[in-house]
Amino acid sequence: MEKYSIKYDADNTTYEFLVGQFPFRDGETCKYSIFYEGKMVASFEPDRNNILNICKNTGGFDEGLLGQLADEIEDRHPNIISCSDD
Repeated sequence: MEKYSIKYDADNTTYEFLVGQFPFRDGETCKYSIFYEGKMVASFEPDRNNILNICKNTGGFDEGLLGQLADEIEDRHPNIISCSDD
């Protein structure tokens, strides 16, 4: 499992999210849990095309902000299906 932080500026606030990468379903794809201030606030799962989709938004964050976060995760992990950085 990898964890790393991503910062975003929105609504005159800087948000620092902690992203946790976890094996998902068959252990070959990844699920991403998003933490803010020590609490899980969202999670993403890949669809059959390996595009990340919001599956939970317990923190009530704007979906546009979460969409940007998903885009950044996909950029950081272009090979999302393997659940690795390779």
